[in-house]
Amino acid sequence: MVGVLALSIARGASVSPVLWKKLTITITAAKTPAKQRTVKISSTVDRVCTEAYQTGLQTYSLDRLIDVITLPNEVDQGSLGNLIKNLYPAGKVLDTIVLKVVGSLGHGRAKPTYSTQAALIKWLIMVYDILDDHMVLSRLYSTLFNLLDTIAIR
Repeated sequence: MVGVLALSIARGASVSPVLWKKLTITITAAKTPAKQRTVKISSTVDRVCTEAYQTGLQTYSLDRLIDVITLPNEVDQGSLGNLIKNLYPAGKVLDTIVLKVVGSLGHGRAKPTYSTQAALIKWLIMVYDILDDHMVLSRLYSTLFNLLDTIAIR
């Protein structure tokens, strides 16, 4: 599955130029502290969400947004919640994306907040029918079972 993602990146990932620009701004802003940003991230996130709602997210775009959500960043909770609610895949969801989401669950400083983790689990449930390989969640069963002690994501 990683090869498919690499191939889609090499081909330009068929991301619309408008969405590509918005994604680039969002990713850059996510790494910049709020007081040092030149753009307001909430308005950029709103534009990305509108585009995602209208056309869906290709694999590359979905993968990049999952990185923004799951990795340590400078994005406010409201914008993260908005991004998660608007993660509309245009095609199958690859195993690598599922692995990133499940890998971001649990305790720790580098992990997303519990409310973000709960929203990501709900998103996984919503996209279950369009997973590229349904067995990926079965293979991650022990990891998910070990997370049951995290009361906030039950």
